Amino acid sequence: MLGVMSAAIQSSLHRHRALVATLLVVATLIGFFACFALWVNRQALNTDNWTSTSSQILGDEHVQQALSVYLVNELFASGEVQARLQSALPEQLQGLSAPLTAGVRQLAERAVPRLLAAPKVQELWRRANHAAHATLMRILNGGGKAVSTEGGAVTLDLHQLLTELAGALGLSSQLASARSKLSGGSGAAARTKAEQKLGVNIPASSGQIVIMRSNQLRAAQDIAKAIRGLAVVLPLLSIALFVIAVWLASGWRRLALRSAGWCFFGVGVAVLLVRRITGDAIVKALVANQANKPAGEAVWSIGTSLLYDIAIAMVLYGLALLLAAWLAGATRPAMFLRHAAAPWLRDHALGSYAAAGLLLMLIVLWAPTPATRQLLPVLGFIALGALGVATLRRQTATEFPDALAGEAIAGLRRSWPFSRKHESGPVERS
Repeated sequence: MLGVMSAAIQSSLHRHRALVATLLVVATLIGFFACFALWVNRQALNTDNWTSTSSQILGDEHVQQALSVYLVNELFASGEVQARLQSALPEQLQGLSAPLTAGVRQLAERAVPRLLAAPKVQELWRRANHAAHATLMRILNGGGKAVSTEGGAVTLDLHQLLTELAGALGLSSQLASARSKLSGGSGAAARTKAEQKLGVNIPASSGQIVIMRSNQLRAAQDIAKAIRGLAVVLPLLSIALFVIAVWLASGWRRLALRSAGWCFFGVGVAVLLVRRITGDAIVKALVANQANKPAGEAVWSIGTSLLYDIAIAMVLYGLALLLAAWLAGATRPAMFLRHAAAPWLRDHALGSYAAAGLLLMLIVLWAPTPATRQLLPVLGFIALGALGVATLRRQTATEFPDALAGEAIAGLRRSWPFSRKHESGPVERS
């Protein structure tokens, strides 16, 4: 009879551990995908973050070089520069218009990257991206008075940036003539040729790039709504499953907490690996011209910077959980720390919570992770910190109910070999 009962208890324990392990695995998988949902929601669907990211992208010298190719092509696509040079030259020198145009173009190709790095041009780029992304967000949110989801298009307007560059190069009149021709029927062939060469959509208005057209908006709206929902549901669900798993591990919660810490750590490392491997594959697939590969790598690195921050945050959270599990463990260093802290935790309950709150405030001021810069996650950290202090006070009160201040330090000194040798006195010589 006892054997049957023992077998039943063992079977129940195995099922219980299997349930906790399953919850941890599911929470880890959900947490992995939650990282990407958070990244897309905060990086791609937030106008301020997108504007900041695009400004950093233009600040990269490789991107400046690649973008300058497009801008110079815009300036010289119509052939107006050569025509103006030819008309300005004497008849006997008009044959030099082609090499002169090539020379001017070479000068422009060297000058434009420097102009792109200028503060005024950087500000124009920031405004253009902010306006384009704000328009996109209005459309994805259902449109409005100024933006319609019917027959509309989202464009990145580089009109002012092109005007500034043309003025710096002394080509303002040529750019105005080119815009006039591109807007008419005669510019259709030139635009088609440029689109095929550059791989972008160039509308009749010079200096604008079409990002999205109306026939793509419905799918984009659905995707945006799904991402926003997943960015909220997946993190909350993952955290809830971790909490339930640790709570169900009655009698071995420290081990479950340690396992959760390794899960957080593993999610962070996995996201970093996926970011690296995916980035290499995407740049290789999209960048056919090897000269533009550094620019593509820079765009990917900057564009996924928030994903990198989220992954590092997961690693740090995992290490924090592992540290908490170690502090509650049976190792000699952990027991010494609990023994040393026991008198303070017992006699200064309010001070214990205040010290934890001060530490958390310093972390929030430091803001090492994205979550430490947002209200709801910070409130969650406050709750976890209070729970941790309460648990530590309860454990130390059970283990060291009569501990005195300095008792743990004194015991450590007595256990040192040097202290024992010193206390034994000098060794007599025979």
